[in-house]
Formats: sequence, structure tokens, C-alpha cells
Amino acid sequence: MENEKKVEDLEEIFKALSNPNRLKIIYIISKKENKSTTVTEITKTMKITQPAASQHLKILKTVKILESKKEGNNIYYKINDQTVSTRKKEIDTLFTLILK
Repeated sequence: MENEKKVEDLEEIFKALSNPNRLKIIYIISKKENKSTTVTEITKTMKITQPAASQHLKILKTVKILESKKEGNNIYYKINDQTVSTRKKEIDTLFTLILK
């Protein structure tokens, strides 16, 4: 059962990361000095609509790659280090098994 949950979690992560726009969002946030950004900054940088950016952010939040914090009228998105670290370990384990 535990392995099934891990497989499902990895499937969701891979699905979320399979979209080039979501990967770009992660890169944008990672390169920011304070490691956080708003949907407005993402739309300007990527030249996509606010609804499109919001949809991608929602998916990344759903799989817990991103977390958000509301400050005034803005919502700031940042990488969820704990989740990314956990998923990295699981992905590393998967690829280690594949390469044996």
C-alpha cells in the first residue's frame, strides 16, 4: 500500500512537471533573489495571460511543489522546499533501481 501511494505521488509530480510552462514557472521562481514571485510577475515574464498563469500555479500548488502566502493584495508563490526534497529522494530511488 505504501508503495502504491508513492507511485501515485510520483505520477502526480511527473504530470505537473510535464508541462513546459510549469517548468518555466519553477525556473522563474528559483532564479528570483527572494525565491518568491506573484502571478503578475509570472505573466509579464512569460507573456501569458493571468488565467493561464493562475491555472499552472494551481496545479503546482496541488502537488505541493509550490506554496503561497498572501501579503496585502498580492499572493506570493515560492518553492515548497520540504516537498521538493522528499520527491527528489523518491525520484533518485526510482532511477537508482532503474539503473541497477
